[in-house]
Amino acid sequence: MGAQKIWYVEAVGHTNEAIAAELPAENASRGILCQDGLKRDFWQCDYRFITRLLKSEVAEHLEFKVFYREGKFGPVRPWPFLYKRRMTIATALKNGAVKKGTDVKTPHQVR
Repeated sequence: MGAQKIWYVEAVGHTNEAIAAELPAENASRGILCQDGLKRDFWQCDYRFITRLLKSEVAEHLEFKVFYREGKFGPVRPWPFLYKRRMTIATALKNGAVKKGTDVKTPHQVR
């Protein structure tokens, strides 16, 4: 089993106040060095809190980014699966996932 993940939220604008109303002040961290070399201000939380934010993101106009760290001393990285989208044909061609548009199978062709 891998190291336990520590979750962080970087809030933008009024989202910071919304999170401050939900989490204790000791969960706020300033100037945490991230893998990309930038220092960011975060709220440490559990993943359940992140899912709650995601559910109310549109209705409450929340803006935030999710980061994580594996173990106590691992680098802080952005969570890449937050907004996983389906790949378009153009992106698949660009990334080399397919060689030409006719290589893409429709759901009816995949059996």
